[in-house]
Order: sequence, then structure tokens, then C-alpha cells
Amino acid sequence: VTTEYGFNTVSCEGPSMEPTIIDGSFTCVLIDKFSHRIFGLENNNDDDDEYNSHDCIPTSDEQESKIENNDDNTTWLSLLKGVWEQHFASGLQRGDVIILHHPSKEATICKRIIGMPGDTIVRTDGGSRESNHRVKVSPGHLWIEGDNTLQSHDSRAYGDVPASLIIGKVVCRLWPLRDYASLGLDANGMEHWQRVRGRIGRGERPLPLKKNEGFEGSHVLRERKC
Repeated sequence: VTTEYGFNTVSCEGPSMEPTIIDGSFTCVLIDKFSHRIFGLENNNDDDDEYNSHDCIPTSDEQESKIENNDDNTTWLSLLKGVWEQHFASGLQRGDVIILHHPSKEATICKRIIGMPGDTIVRTDGGSRESNHRVKVSPGHLWIEGDNTLQSHDSRAYGDVPASLIIGKVVCRLWPLRDYASLGLDANGMEHWQRVRGRIGRGERPLPLKKNEGFEGSHVLRERKC
């Protein structure tokens, strides 16, 4: 009963969710399997300003500085508050990292929710010219993408997915206890690393840590000023 309707563990492999989940590190994550069943789909437009705006995503330098200097987010109080709000008081929302069944084959995948039902998705990697590179998310469906947009097979390939395929929302990484993502080589040929946070909470999709890497992620069309 606990693993079916409570919490469970899942092993994640592949590069599609880097730098959130590092490939080759034998990552094991904890997921909750009840909040999306209790609260369902929550298309909270009031929270749009908090995350997941393609036009206002911070640069890699800004993200690194924010992680290093934001002491409040490292406290147990804010950590527990975030876990409670995401997994005990709300359903599926934009920015959630989820585990779900693959829509076209026998496999499970880990992706981030980019669009909710009714959202208009703008394809920055191309898409269809006939629709002006825009896609409307169907009722009861979600638009999902990996954080590593250049190496992710996701809704950009197979379209929006039924919410019924979702197994659970990712809470945190259980293993490895500490994980690091490569920042690439500096001018002297020395490789630098950045620690990856164990908590995988709701939020904006991180930009690539390496400055020379591209970004082809989609975003939700909204009329707002940054």
C-alpha cells in the first residue's frame, strides 16, 4: 500500500534531465504517488511569475550565484515548507519533475512539466510553420520536456501526453548522497564542477551549466513583462 499509494523509489538513467539528474551516477529518486491523485491538475496562472518563463530564465552565472548566496533555501525550514506545499498541498503544476509511463513504448521516463491543459506552447526548436511554431495543450494532457533540451526525447517529438500516464512527482535524490555536474574546462584546461542539490523541487528549468551548450526548450505563451 505504501509503495502503491504513498512513496516509492525509482532509478533514473540517461542525459535528458541534466543538470538536475546526472547521467552515469546511478541516481535513485524518491517520488510521491498520491498528490496528483488527490489534487489533480492545477493550472495556477497566478504563479506564472515565479518560474518557467523562457524570456526571464536567469543566465548560468546568475543561477550559480543565486544557488551559492541563497542561504534561506538551504535551511531545513524552507526545505520542509517546499516539500509540504508541493507534495501535500497541491497537485500537478508547471515546473514539477515527474516520473511517468512512456506514451509509445514499455518504459518509464523522467521529465519536467512545461505546459498544463489549455496552455499555448511556443516551440523554440522549430515546430510547424503552419501553426506559427505553437501548440495548444489538450484537456487532460501535459507538455513535458527534459532539462537537457538537446538530448531529450519528449513532447517535442511525440506531443502532449495524457496525465493518466503519471506515476508520481519527484521529491528528492536519495542516491548518490552528493552529486556534481561538470562546468567544463577553463582557459587553463582545468575542469570545474558544481554541486547538484539533492532536493528536486518545483521550479524553472535550469539552463545548461556549460556556457557553450545550446538551449532549445519550449515555453508557455504569456503576455507579461519581465
